[in-house]
Amino acid sequence: MVCRCSPEEGKKTISIRNEISDVAMRAISTKAGIASGFVGLSVFLAMYSIAMASDSEYTFFENYLSDLGVGPGAWAFNSGVIIAGALLALFAVFGLGRVMGEGRLARAATVLLALCGVFLIGIGVFNEDVEPYHYIFSVSYFLTFFFALIVVSASLYVTRALRRFGVITSVCASVFGLLLLPMGGNPQSETLAVLAMVAWGLLMSCAAMLKEYGRELP
Repeated sequence: MVCRCSPEEGKKTISIRNEISDVAMRAISTKAGIASGFVGLSVFLAMYSIAMASDSEYTFFENYLSDLGVGPGAWAFNSGVIIAGALLALFAVFGLGRVMGEGRLARAATVLLALCGVFLIGIGVFNEDVEPYHYIFSVSYFLTFFFALIVVSASLYVTRALRRFGVITSVCASVFGLLLLPMGGNPQSETLAVLAMVAWGLLMSCAAMLKEYGRELP
């Protein structure tokens, strides 16, 4: 039996199907954006490990991370930083930015995190031999990330998008960054800052992904 629909009903049906398709595509792209956080951190840690193993003169916690960018494993470190920067920008725009929701704070946090991704790419492109660009991108990255953490904390506090877990995790990362400021830009503070960023990124990626799959957060 053939169902005969009026033109208006047909248009309404097509509109509903398009809306469902848009919602589904947005959900998929959001999950992909969140996953880019996991992938970016994994790539960075893997390439950093390769670069460190390739450079006998590099000592963990005593050298700047960027020292690896001009050593025997420079190809691994620099490419890892560039890839991580690109994926951080995707994570900001399509992942965490969407999870935080609407609002000025959420938009500001998204822009700041995306800028961090751009600055991170700059660190990989312009190594320590290319001054003053490497220094400019490095300082810009760390300072912008610090302010991004503060804005993310404020946004999550307002929206409760990731419940108390997201707020507490981001506030702790912000406070830790504040405590590192008096240490200046020595290798120890840089290493601790990067480790804190990696930990924050992993925790936020996990929390955002759990939320997207409907899991309850503390």
